[in-house]
Amino acid sequence: MTAEADEYALLWNGTEEGWVVIRTDAGEAIYNARTQRALLIEDNAVAARVIELMREHGVQFLDSIP
Repeated sequence: MTAEADEYALLWNGTEEGWVVIRTDAGEAIYNARTQRALLIEDNAVAARVIELMREHGVQFLDSIP
């Protein structure tokens, strides 16, 4: 699973700016504040691991869309 999640490293390594995690009533969503687009990862386990890695790498978590 880590290898699959590592494919999303651009979300936390600075390759692409603007990625944040938005906390919602339905859960957490990956969102790019610069492009105003959400990223959908269809595999729930991979999505959860990616969000965990984003947290570990200091990505901002917000309560609303900026």
